[in-house]
Amino acid sequence: MTVHVEKLLGKLDRAQPVIAGRDRRYRGEQPLRFTTVPVEGEYKQFAVNIYRAAVNAVAERMRVKKIRVEVDGEDLSEDIYSIWDMLGMDMKLQSTIADVLAVGSAYLIVWMKNGQPVITVESAEHVTTMSDPVDGTITEAVKRWYEYDADGIEVSERVVHYGPFWVVTYHRGANGQLVEDSRVQNPLGVVPVVPLINAERIGDECGHSVIDDLSNLVDALSKTLSDMLIASELVARPKRYATGVSLEESLDDGFSADDPVVEEFEHTPVQVPFADGEDLFITESEAAKFGQLPGADLAGYKTTVDLLLQQIMTVSGLPAHMVGITTANPSSADAIRAAEASLTARAESRGLALALGIENALKLVTAFYTDVPVDRIGTWIEWRDFGSKSQAQEADAITKLHSLGIMTTDEAREALGLRKL
Repeated sequence: MTVHVEKLLGKLDRAQPVIAGRDRRYRGEQPLRFTTVPVEGEYKQFAVNIYRAAVNAVAERMRVKKIRVEVDGEDLSEDIYSIWDMLGMDMKLQSTIADVLAVGSAYLIVWMKNGQPVITVESAEHVTTMSDPVDGTITEAVKRWYEYDADGIEVSERVVHYGPFWVVTYHRGANGQLVEDSRVQNPLGVVPVVPLINAERIGDECGHSVIDDLSNLVDALSKTLSDMLIASELVARPKRYATGVSLEESLDDGFSADDPVVEEFEHTPVQVPFADGEDLFITESEAAKFGQLPGADLAGYKTTVDLLLQQIMTVSGLPAHMVGITTANPSSADAIRAAEASLTARAESRGLALALGIENALKLVTAFYTDVPVDRIGTWIEWRDFGSKSQAQEADAITKLHSLGIMTTDEAREALGLRKL
């Protein structure tokens, strides 16, 4: 049995570099790239976090509106929804969806605690699954975490192995081998771990992240903006100059500032007679002349930033008003929906990809609640509208459907978020 566990832990370890890289970018902690020399100081991790905006813009549109559960034709939707609501799954699911879109995958674990079904949301940093290559069903899963002492030193490694008939807990022994701690029977007959994979292609087990597509573009944008900040500090301010003014030497060694072989005295401290911030320059020399050099024009940076933002919008589906282009603000609700059409389509596509996993988790909850085999349970979820629309538009559409007899009064009230009469 431990051979299977070690195999799963190896799979978990292999996924961590990709997950860690995506997580670091989502948090805006990636180092500055495309520099000829390593960057240190406060510019070292200068980053424009468009990743978070791209992920959250889709995740915020994906909200479960209604769940439906049937056992042998009997409707248990209200009972299961009460458990769903008690567990705070509406809130937990939002963070889970964001994690799925950001790093590619997340997991739901369903079990019993104090006689009630519970759902825990798990990160891909700690959980992975193994599936049947023929029909794709989950055959086993593993969860691993580490325990630390007060000084932050790792003291133990804990592992839980989930199978269709047993759930076994291990710890890593002093000899590096897994030691079994406990074994609990699994009454479901199926693995109680449900993967939520942001799959875009067949056989994609690790999941896709929009962060991968945006990485080079966002890094280029961060580099351009950091260059602009450095340029604004060094050359954007106008510089003043003076000619024909004698410079005072801080060392009395006979050196003259007008000496043609000034390179030989490059380390000799020479005091500049005028501070850069002084308002008035005064000199007794009749030959002195004063002037000002124009500051550098930073308009070229704006052109580059606009070009990069256009490419980012193409890849991410973000409309112009979501990436800070204020000149493209939509003037009406219909214009907003049109501008966000690509974003809405992406959210709808991800909703289809994740719905099956959420429905499977509801089946497991129902199986624990009713003590009925999973294959006798039917579950369905309904998402809220993925598009942006005003409350007035929604109320007007529902009123028209009700007046035409397409919707009943109870259905219309439910669609508006009101209680049934």
